[in-house]
Amino acid sequence: MTKKMGAAMTNTHIIGQSGEELACEFLVENKLKVIARNFRTRFGEIDIICKDRKMIVFVEVKAKNTDNYGKPYEMVTNRKKRKLIATAKNYLIENKTDPEKTDWRIDIISISKGKEIKWLKNAVTEDNYS
Repeated sequence: MTKKMGAAMTNTHIIGQSGEELACEFLVENKLKVIARNFRTRFGEIDIICKDRKMIVFVEVKAKNTDNYGKPYEMVTNRKKRKLIATAKNYLIENKTDPEKTDWRIDIISISKGKEIKWLKNAVTEDNYS
């Protein structure tokens, strides 16, 4: 699934913020309800938390202006995956939800060259990193 993004940006922080804004708009357009942003714990941060019907969806947003050194989604390292899983579970527990009895997933929204959105659903699971 792709969508075009506007003018090119130069500053990494601005790229990240703009990417998160675009990702939120994209998720809402795709019928998800955003319930939290920039959730932080001692384990790490999750950019966007939303609901897709009854499923809780944690979203990591990666945005780059260039594909030099790989696609944005390829920047999600195994270390980052472990942090995302720990942070997601922490969010569920803090909200009195059992991670073992709740439908949840971790997606990645990858924004490449400041133009296209690629939505990788269920991109991070406990068994897809070493």
